[in-house]
Amino acid sequence: MGSCRRLLLVGAVLLAAATAVPAAGADPASDARAVADRFLTALIAGDIETVCGLFSPKAEARLGGPDRCRRAFGDETSAADRAAQLTLVRAAIAADRSASRRNGQYVTKKFRLKQLAREIEFLEPDLTVVLGKGPDAAAGRLPSTVVLDTRSTARRVVLYAESDDGSIWRAIVAREGGGRLEEVGQGVPESSRPPTPAEPEVTYTVDSVAMGSDGRAIVSVTLAEVEDGETEMYALAVVLVPAGTSWLVDDLLYSAFSE
Repeated sequence: MGSCRRLLLVGAVLLAAATAVPAAGADPASDARAVADRFLTALIAGDIETVCGLFSPKAEARLGGPDRCRRAFGDETSAADRAAQLTLVRAAIAADRSASRRNGQYVTKKFRLKQLAREIEFLEPDLTVVLGKGPDAAAGRLPSTVVLDTRSTARRVVLYAESDDGSIWRAIVAREGGGRLEEVGQGVPESSRPPTPAEPEVTYTVDSVAMGSDGRAIVSVTLAEVEDGETEMYALAVVLVPAGTSWLVDDLLYSAFSE
């Protein structure tokens, strides 16, 4: 399957009828942890039917329905497309971090799109951000280059990136209403593609389970991703809501400040 980090990031950005799992027992915290365990285990194993089946109706709707959920978390995406998608997700998270400093606004009269582009680059030094209009502006660029659409607004950002196989991907992220990641065009394929890298080894540890007064459960998780002998750690929270005799995954919260 694809990089677990990519899948979690995609889910976190896109989220801004489920498999029944007992959740109404004497120990709801333990039951919520069991559902989170099942969800994460399925995600790492590439069991997309279980992953998408464990989302709440609200989360599924925010993802765009069951078919889009399968496409977003599925394994049919090429390695080249995954690189472009991860570029967009990283840029989207950086844009959200930037907006949090201005009352949730991506741009203002004093903070223009050019400044937002530079701030995304500061937060994600491996990325290059340029201004452009429409998917064609991404054609012929490296997968690490993000086109920040000049039609982006204070509450909505549109980003493009091209994969090595020429597919152009778009991420639309709104401060209210979640986000969307989709293929929108064909650009310029690379004449020679790099070999597909080996998939990293991913493990996770459940750090804590907190029961909220609103009935939700928040399962805090640390993920370890080992690739080329190097380990990176990521913090994640799986938010679950009760649904009859089941717990369902309602949201994924990815820490932009993970090490």
